[in-house]
Amino acid sequence: MANPKTDYAVTVFTAETYPSVAGDGRNALLIGAKLTERGYRARLVCLNPNGKLPKNEIIYGVEINRLLYRHNSFVGRIAFRFNLLWFLAFHCNGSSKWIVYGAMPGYRTIVTVSVLKRAKCVFRSTLWGFDDAESLVGKPYRIFTRFLLSRLYGYYALNSSFAKSWQKTFGDFKILQAFQGVDIKKYDIKLKNDIRQQLRDRLQIANDCFVILMVGHLIERKGFTDIADWLSRIDEDFLLLHVGSTEAPEWDTMSRHNIEMKKIKKYVDHSLGRKVKFMGRAENIAHFYLSADILLMASYAEGYPPNSVNEALAAGLPVLTRKIAGVTDVIADGVNGYVFSDENEFARKLSTLIHNPIRRAELGRNARIFAEDKLDVNKIVPTLQKFLGL
Repeated sequence: MANPKTDYAVTVFTAETYPSVAGDGRNALLIGAKLTERGYRARLVCLNPNGKLPKNEIIYGVEINRLLYRHNSFVGRIAFRFNLLWFLAFHCNGSSKWIVYGAMPGYRTIVTVSVLKRAKCVFRSTLWGFDDAESLVGKPYRIFTRFLLSRLYGYYALNSSFAKSWQKTFGDFKILQAFQGVDIKKYDIKLKNDIRQQLRDRLQIANDCFVILMVGHLIERKGFTDIADWLSRIDEDFLLLHVGSTEAPEWDTMSRHNIEMKKIKKYVDHSLGRKVKFMGRAENIAHFYLSADILLMASYAEGYPPNSVNEALAAGLPVLTRKIAGVTDVIADGVNGYVFSDENEFARKLSTLIHNPIRRAELGRNARIFAEDKLDVNKIVPTLQKFLGL
């Protein structure tokens, strides 16, 4: 029998991880690192787009195994699945607990082998409308997919919408409903004023300028074109600060969206002019949260709450978010942020945030309290351990 302290206690399968800025992969690494701190061996298995990254490395004590994935080639995508099957057969033991982050390439292969090896395998949906239960069984191979997923050890639901979808599709099931968590210690709100001043000085942003932060890949699903249109019709003094990919490198599967991101950047730039700044990818993103006035989350779909919302709340930053599946589990309208459904509601609530700093500060305090209570990864990992039987 495997020893969880010396053998792999947990193997996490995710599309990408560091240096990719994809939220799922970053969270998978965070979970692995926290398990490692608690004395367990954790491993991440992910894609290696176009073979540009190291095949194996150790980050924060977590072993990373990357498998070659040529996403621009049909032959390359098929070859990946054969490579994955070989890896699962000879390098993954059934005594390890397996967690699959979403409908990544080859996820059916992973679940199939877990069933054959009698491994405890847990599936975690990552994006509403893509890999929630009802979407998964509505895709090609739906009968096979339904059968496979019904054989899982358990399901990890980030919010109540995911949990209800899974229960509706599969009935009685072992479900863990928990947020993905954030490292609260990285967001020292005692240093907020100093960090805010330093970053604004560096970026030449006036102290009294209202900064709206948006974080994420500059893709259509994130709602940037809507926001550009809506903000262009608002007569207020603000700056939209975007942190995230506007062009992805070859080693990132997001590179397939480069043409789309280039078009959206041009559109937003044209719509807002001097009222928008694109910062690109940032390693120390905590400083941006601590320096902004609000986080704006305009996505049409997410695995709510995404990392950006978790991080903003941890930094004591009010969140102005589109109303989508999972929102109400996290953002209480008028308590730790505001929720909008259309342009008029967006404009009205943004105006409240801009012109009422006392209200904004209250929302920020509540945001931090919620994060400390519900989003601290050091509280979530023990719950996950218990769920997995570690």
